[in-house]
Amino acid sequence: MPSTATAPKSTATAPKAPRKTRTRKAAPKKPQVSKVTVTTFKGGKAVSKVTTLKRPSTARLISPSRYVQDIQTRWAIHQFEIQELIKDFSKGVSFVTPYHAELVKTVKAWTV
Repeated sequence: MPSTATAPKSTATAPKAPRKTRTRKAAPKKPQVSKVTVTTFKGGKAVSKVTTLKRPSTARLISPSRYVQDIQTRWAIHQFEIQELIKDFSKGVSFVTPYHAELVKTVKAWTV
């Protein structure tokens, strides 16, 4: 009987597409704080150089009401996390309690 199956094609001879590289995301820019250098002159000679920071812009500050809302939200998250921590500790205590009672019985048996 003749064979009807065909032989698999070889991929070794087929040209491969160039590998794509992942593009990197740009890091968020930090606000630049300007520095101001003030030079003091006396009698035509430089006496001192003082570098101070320039006050940053207040354009990106949040309003007091949004600030209070943010504090309240963070406090609510904190309360929830503490509640979950207490639940986890109580589960641990209930898990260890029978072993502790058994250990106390054993130690009392040794000392009597």
